Amino acid sequence: MSDPLAGPPIAVRLHALASAGVLDPAAFERARELVGGTPTVDAWYRFARFHLIILGTVLAVAGAIFFVAANWDVFTPHARIGLAAAAMAAATLAGGWIGLDKLSGRAAGLAGGLLFGPLLALVGQVYQTGADAFELFLAWAVVLAGYALATRFVGAWITALLLAVITIYLWIGQALGSHPFDTPGLWGSLAGAAALSALALHRRVHRGPSDAIGLVALTLGWCITFAHGAVAISIDGWPFGQVIALLLALALPAVLLQLGRRLDDFGLERLAVAHLFGLLTVAEGKLVFDVLDAEIGGLLIMGLLLSVQGYVGGEWFRARRPREEDVS
Repeated sequence: MSDPLAGPPIAVRLHALASAGVLDPAAFERARELVGGTPTVDAWYRFARFHLIILGTVLAVAGAIFFVAANWDVFTPHARIGLAAAAMAAATLAGGWIGLDKLSGRAAGLAGGLLFGPLLALVGQVYQTGADAFELFLAWAVVLAGYALATRFVGAWITALLLAVITIYLWIGQALGSHPFDTPGLWGSLAGAAALSALALHRRVHRGPSDAIGLVALTLGWCITFAHGAVAISIDGWPFGQVIALLLALALPAVLLQLGRRLDDFGLERLAVAHLFGLLTVAEGKLVFDVLDAEIGGLLIMGLLLSVQGYVGGEWFRARRPREEDVS
């Protein structure tokens, strides 16, 4: 018999130990607090404080934007720019005055970086610079990355990352005159997906699965790669660019599986299997409805195929789940 105390002290194991009489009620409650199973009042306070400060920061920035928009006719063009610049400067200075070692100071710094975007939009509207939207978002992302370096705030990095992704797709449409699923825009989209996936996996290896920046990058890279793979499967013909897109879509889950096994990261393995099963479902749909031209009968065939996939996937997950998830 295996040692009941072996393995990490997750909540499900604690329930098993309590049911077996190993832990009395007092010890069980204390153990749950230690592993985070029962949040303390202090834990709830930290959770609420963090999220409310971030929400308040975002709402304050939105409020400043709506204030200028609601009083558009009251202020002169230069007054609008001055108000936006003053708000950005005030938020930045407030962050430095409060201290970047405090959450409120970092949040104020984030507000300063966020206000740079509306300021650029006002400058472009007043002076008619002729700049495309992707240039605005690129400048905004670069400045916000500078704020992120100064504040060492994860939220600023995530926002800069999202702005960078928006920049790529605006650039594809405005500068290349293309779209993400056709060349030459396809190459830019695939490069962005590869960069996001590489960043996510690098941070996963060095910082673990709880890294917020890595999680956002992995989610974005996974979604873009899967979308390209699904389009490559469903499109008629085999253009060269779509072949590359499909190969990338198949390479990502292979890397996730190998890395998940090496790091003992079951989350990466589950993501890889979901990716492969999703692509398989798209391929089955194309075969049944396009190649075989099945109609009502095709729904039955797809139902059977999905049932088989669900069974196979469920059995795989049961076989691969970590030992600590088992409850005896």
